[in-house]
Amino acid sequence: MGEKVRAVTREEMREIDRRAIEEFGIAAATLMENAGRAVADVVLQEFNPLAVTVVCGPGNNGGDGFVVARHLVDAGVEVCCHAPAPESAYSGAALEMRRRVKLSKLEWLDVVVDAVFGTGLSRPVTGPWRELIEEMNDSPPIVAADVPSGMDADTGRPLGVAVEADITVTFGWPKVGMLQEGARTYTGRVIVADIGFPKELGGRS
Repeated sequence: MGEKVRAVTREEMREIDRRAIEEFGIAAATLMENAGRAVADVVLQEFNPLAVTVVCGPGNNGGDGFVVARHLVDAGVEVCCHAPAPESAYSGAALEMRRRVKLSKLEWLDVVVDAVFGTGLSRPVTGPWRELIEEMNDSPPIVAADVPSGMDADTGRPLGVAVEADITVTFGWPKVGMLQEGARTYTGRVIVADIGFPKELGGRS
């Protein structure tokens, strides 16, 4: 990614999201749609799969995953979209996106999209979510949405456990943790996707 790459911390990314929506008037659903489409495009270009498992966690990262699933279905791919969290775990754009896809029981297919936890995660992953990530790591190739689930976006280290992705499609700018020693174990190859953030909100050098 080069020596002069711009990267953002967890808090900086949260502020970029807030300002994009509140100051620049970009709908949260628009950012989510763009993010999910970017991940779906990478999955199709890199793997051209016949069947994909999309694992969606609670919150906005899961919302991105629902968009991924919808675009893959539209592209003619067989999709297992699995979301263990109840509908009450979602709100706003993420809830809207959840209601637009058909959910399935978990089945590991040709490629897995990790949309479980995003940059906001700051506490250790435990219980069924930890078990899910451990099972995912034994699965076929993984493409992570924004950050590998369980990886601390600031340190690049696992919060107890983290997805070991083959490719991470991160949104807007790399996260500082991705540039740390050892982070590539979790991120794999990092692709930075432009999802429509105003350039004025750029990261730090």
